[in-house]
Amino acid sequence: MSNLRLQKKSTGSFYTPEPLARLLAQEVLNCLPVNTIWKDLRILDPAAGEGGLLLPFARELLVRRHAQEPSQTPHFLLEDILYRQIFAADISQVALAKLPLPIEHCYTGDALGAADKKSVLEQFFQTPFDIILANPPYIGQKGNAAIFTQLRQNPLWSRYFTAKNDLSYYFFYLALHLLKPGGIAGFITPPYFATAAGGKMLRQVLRSQATFLRLINFEDRHLFRDADPHTLLSVFQKGQLNKICQVGEKNPTFLCQKNLFYGPDVFLQTHSHSKTRPLISRMAVAQHTLEEIAHVSNGLMTGCDRAFILTEKQKNSLPFTEKETTKLRPFFKSSDIRAYVPNTNARLWLIDFFYPNDRELDINEYPHVLAHLNQFKGRLLARKQNNNGINKQLAKGNFWFGSVRRKLNFEGEKLVIPHRAKTVSAAYTNAPWYASSDVYFITDPKPPYTLWSILGLLNSAPYLEWLRMNGKRKGELLELYSAPLKQLPIPVLSSNQQSQLETLTRTIYQYKCGDTANISSLQTELDKLVATFF
Repeated sequence: MSNLRLQKKSTGSFYTPEPLARLLAQEVLNCLPVNTIWKDLRILDPAAGEGGLLLPFARELLVRRHAQEPSQTPHFLLEDILYRQIFAADISQVALAKLPLPIEHCYTGDALGAADKKSVLEQFFQTPFDIILANPPYIGQKGNAAIFTQLRQNPLWSRYFTAKNDLSYYFFYLALHLLKPGGIAGFITPPYFATAAGGKMLRQVLRSQATFLRLINFEDRHLFRDADPHTLLSVFQKGQLNKICQVGEKNPTFLCQKNLFYGPDVFLQTHSHSKTRPLISRMAVAQHTLEEIAHVSNGLMTGCDRAFILTEKQKNSLPFTEKETTKLRPFFKSSDIRAYVPNTNARLWLIDFFYPNDRELDINEYPHVLAHLNQFKGRLLARKQNNNGINKQLAKGNFWFGSVRRKLNFEGEKLVIPHRAKTVSAAYTNAPWYASSDVYFITDPKPPYTLWSILGLLNSAPYLEWLRMNGKRKGELLELYSAPLKQLPIPVLSSNQQSQLETLTRTIYQYKCGDTANISSLQTELDKLVATFF
């Protein structure tokens, strides 16, 4: 990675390419009434940089102003826009100095600063804005404690502080704070806030205080040269209004505000799939969710995989006693999972020492395991974790415990799902099958549901489409974390439907175990069957 990209990534600053900035300007202006007096608008970018959003916006505004004021020259109108209508703020004085704006229209400093519940921009510019544009810095809390401590202590933003939120979220709050009632905001951000666990507060605020007018998720189109290829254009209006949102760039889906948000975590719909919309709408009102009919949990965390996970070669080279061997468990990775049938031939082995399960364990009875773990003693003692009270054990010098062993039976029957994949690949196994937290486990189904019926649902086309539209995504990869899985809709099934689903799923499973038969016709039959449940 180049030094420039490292610098941009550390500050969360990636400058908007001209075509994207121009598109944002057009989408924002198109959301305003046709009778808008263009010369009366006040426009702010609170993270303006060198004007990557403001200058293209000024040029688009010029076209509309010239249509309303044909007697004025384009040169006069552009100067009037820049000297009277455009405002900017940025932490970099060097960047702001490059903008052709009057000095009184530029604020140098932290746009999120506040005093007595009033933002510094509110005090500096004094008048609310008609339009706010932003490509805000996208910085998470990890490694940036000082920034988020200031926000947490800030009287204006403290109520919005939650775990795992992002600096960019506060620019949404700032926009709502600085806009006039009915004002319009246009943002360029990654799409993660739409489904991220830490973005729930933001989505709740946007649902209650704003109206989305336009959402374009560019999927895997790499619009930013130096950033990850995930970009969302969003346009929203301040206030709760009965308006339709266009979702998608070409052939958009038109959604009312009620249908734009879904699920208990208030996920925001950013994908357009008009052909499957009727089915997805029916799935959205299903009576149950997966977490209501089964237990969903991710795997274990060792705190140091190099210490607790052995390769086959390491396992065979260490002179373990018979008693020590009883503490080795077959360990798998998410790459061992294929739809219906996972790999069950272990190439890795877990040293199953976990607190508090093994609190009575006499480590001296496991001399060769202890000798192996002792190589990592410094790193293991340096762990800053309080899972299951392990911090007290570390304080005593008891370094040989892993961090978190989930309360699930890794030895019993279960479904396993990789946390990130191009498609849903749920698999069934009743063999000992241990894995890290990048694998999710589904266990303990409530009657009349069984693991077989859940397996069939999850591996069907309707559920893949649901997750593509409503789940978490990173480009073309589905992020099958706890919330998207737990909130999967589950239909009420008659005994006949349950029997059909389970029989068909078991048949596909048996064929997959043989790994030779073509199951495409059976899979098509399953897809059609599941669609009839909604």
